[in-house]
Amino acid sequence: MFKRSQEKLLRYLGRFPESLEEAWDVPRALSLPGLSEAMGVVRSGLNQPLGFLESKGFILVRVAHVIGGGTRRRQVYHITQQGRTWLAEHPAKEILPDQAVAPSIQIIGREDELTNLEHTLLEEHATVVGGLSGIGKTTLVRALMQRSPFASRPLHWADVNELSDVKSILAAWFPEDEVRLGDQEAQLERVNYGDACFVLDDVHTLSSRHSDDVLSLLSYLKEHERTVVLIGRYPLSLELDWKETRLTSLDPEEAMHMLGEHLADEQRLSISRALGGHPMALKLYREGDPLPEAGSDIQTFVQDTMLNPLDTDEISTLDHLILNPSPLPVNDLPRSAMIGALDDHALLRWTSQHEKVEVQHLVRNVRRAMLSDDQLQRLHEASVEHWNSYEDIPQYAVLSLYHQLALDHEHVVASMDDQFERLVPTQDGAMAVIFNRAIEQKPEDEKLHYWAGKIALHRNEKERVKSHAQAVKSAPLRHDLLYQLALLEGDETEAQRLLEVQLNEGSEIDSTRLLLSAAVQHLDDRVFDQPPSQRSNDIESLLTRINLPDDPRLRSPMTVSITMIQHGLALLAGNQQQANELVEVLESLSSVHDPLLLQLNFKSYLAFNPDASIEDLHERAQRAMEAQPSPFHRAIIGLAFSERLFPRDVDEARTRFDGLPHPDSLLVSGATAHRYAARWWYLRGLLYGEDARMAMRESAHRFRQAGCHKAARAVAQRLHRLL
Repeated sequence: MFKRSQEKLLRYLGRFPESLEEAWDVPRALSLPGLSEAMGVVRSGLNQPLGFLESKGFILVRVAHVIGGGTRRRQVYHITQQGRTWLAEHPAKEILPDQAVAPSIQIIGREDELTNLEHTLLEEHATVVGGLSGIGKTTLVRALMQRSPFASRPLHWADVNELSDVKSILAAWFPEDEVRLGDQEAQLERVNYGDACFVLDDVHTLSSRHSDDVLSLLSYLKEHERTVVLIGRYPLSLELDWKETRLTSLDPEEAMHMLGEHLADEQRLSISRALGGHPMALKLYREGDPLPEAGSDIQTFVQDTMLNPLDTDEISTLDHLILNPSPLPVNDLPRSAMIGALDDHALLRWTSQHEKVEVQHLVRNVRRAMLSDDQLQRLHEASVEHWNSYEDIPQYAVLSLYHQLALDHEHVVASMDDQFERLVPTQDGAMAVIFNRAIEQKPEDEKLHYWAGKIALHRNEKERVKSHAQAVKSAPLRHDLLYQLALLEGDETEAQRLLEVQLNEGSEIDSTRLLLSAAVQHLDDRVFDQPPSQRSNDIESLLTRINLPDDPRLRSPMTVSITMIQHGLALLAGNQQQANELVEVLESLSSVHDPLLLQLNFKSYLAFNPDASIEDLHERAQRAMEAQPSPFHRAIIGLAFSERLFPRDVDEARTRFDGLPHPDSLLVSGATAHRYAARWWYLRGLLYGEDARMAMRESAHRFRQAGCHKAARAVAQRLHRLL
């Protein structure tokens, strides 16, 4: 009764629930672009089979909102009850191995490449699939991953972009992980498990800023015989000696099957030959479009046939998308209402879960080449204006920074004092790329080098910090970088020397802040379940050198900081009377309900009441946490409570620990953030034996970042016992 293409469509639509027929939001898979991808044919090739099925009452067409497809409603397709009845009466001869809605990948004309690629992976474990944009590299690898033996293995897929680093790649490979690992050894520990498959798509877009780290990760995977596939255009940004599969255009006799079956074979073959068998060109082709002249390249076809006919709104929307350095959620894009129209033209490329979108790379490259410098500048300016409206979201604030530096806005570097602490905790990889590019344009700009050095400090990239410090001519800025580097490296002698240098050349306020920071670093240089080191004299010596300012707006918070440090020393010394007296001093300046006082009282109670019941401790912890002004302050109390429960009640400690915010979710940076993260990872390693090695590596890494090397060594010793 049905032609093959008609039956395939009907069976595909039959896999979706009947409830979607009246739903306001429907998946993109039910739109024409989604059906085209599922069937493996061009969109115009579906018009005839869809029209036939609709005319016979087997499917219906309506207009609905497509999830992730912009605000405009679009045509979607549903199977009718008559269609479901036919399917029930005519069961498929082949039982599908996976009855989920996601379709299997349709491959045309690549069977030899698929077979060779399969053999290569089984023998070599790692390979590269390369070729021009739109040639079918991703489709080929997805089809391979659905074949035995790879189909039964966990698949970890990451789409690389120009802002990607190892941490973002791991986040894509392991989306279930709520925290990002910064320590390289811990990262390698994370990927070294089981018989999984790892895929990196668009490797050619990777910035040279992060290529060495990514190369180390990939080399480790290959050495441990993990299955790894890299996909990208040549030249790749990585130097590898892996076996390669280079894809070229399809043979026209094979490529013609991407076109609709309603066309005569002679006509399909003629179109296929005119388009050179290029899969992306065939996908972009619509019946009636003029075909390129003999000898014309695909870029000319895209420009003349695909882009020039777009209306003003469509081309404007496209232009606003082509400068994005990475795929983005549809609803946050400029002119998002027009996304559906561009999708209908097959100009967009979606991430694997259809949650983010970008312009097809072939189309993007062609369109960029058509724009003048003035047009590009106006697009960057429009992008800055758009992403500034999302300045509270670090991911988008960094996009604004990306476009501002492309415009060479001088105020960007000056504003980093206000933005750095907010952006670097989650966006350090992207910021590293952005500042690296800016330095390539202005290699003599010391302020760019200074902030690039600060980013490298956060990322524990010691050699990069040294390199940037050498380019900073301002002594105070250079000494700041080198002091933080000495702390990172655990060079106490050099750190002390540079501290003295900064105290001599800085203002009184800056010196006080440095002394307070150094005192806190010494105080926190320990792990909770081991005796404290004898450093109280060093800390007291730092505090005695502080000259408090006369300005009460500065004097008051600094006095509180000194009192908190002294309170911490009293707890470590077991001096309950002194701890109580210090709290009383603060009470005289505030009230018993002050969040800080509640925090200090709780810490005192933990220290001097070892036999207190868990219920009592829990009640006091809750009371203190509820009064705190931020998630971070609440987390500090919760972490101290969880530490106190170990090893007294491991199950209860796990329960409390699981309720703590993950380090990456707390938008704080610097040594304070590193110390919290170090303690969090250390306790996780104690509570969860299966994660112990990875967690201890990350804890030691974070303690080193905070300049707490005695604590780092203590964690490393515990790690060695585990190994």
